[in-house]
Amino acid sequence: MNKKKLKQIEECTNQLLTRHNLYSIPVDVESLAAALHLDIIEHDLNQEISGLLITAENISTIGVNSNNSPTRRRFTIAHEIGHYVLGHQREGVFIDKPNNLYTIIYRDQNSSTGEYLQEREANAFAAALLMPKELIHSCLKNTKFDFEDPNLDVISELADKFEVSNQAMGFRLSNLNLLW
Repeated sequence: MNKKKLKQIEECTNQLLTRHNLYSIPVDVESLAAALHLDIIEHDLNQEISGLLITAENISTIGVNSNNSPTRRRFTIAHEIGHYVLGHQREGVFIDKPNNLYTIIYRDQNSSTGEYLQEREANAFAAALLMPKELIHSCLKNTKFDFEDPNLDVISELADKFEVSNQAMGFRLSNLNLLW
């Protein structure tokens, strides 16, 4: 994915958060989904599936694995919103069911590897949505960290604030060139 596409994704998430008055820490992804008319259904899914976006008759629903941690569910919801907003559901895998045609895009273990362009875009969208660049900069600027404290873990501190996993925050900080 090129820098231009990443910049477009950053701008898109900022516009969404601003338009729906959700530009705060932590971002309320469920409210954003509701504002976009996306239902969220938690279900006991196969352990290899974190979530999915189902579109039928122009109605989209996000399915989230109820067995995953709260931070993983938040990232999955943001990821599926990314598929929806970026228009990926029209390009998904079509599965023919009796009397229905569904578009299904899964978030699974391969999503985090960035194997597919749409998955990389949805991951970038989720990261930008849950951890807006300006809010991260603001936290770093306005928080006093004692860097001599051997127990200090800035990634964990920020991950807790933004209600994301340490891994997601680490990737985000790295992608924003903020790791020192």
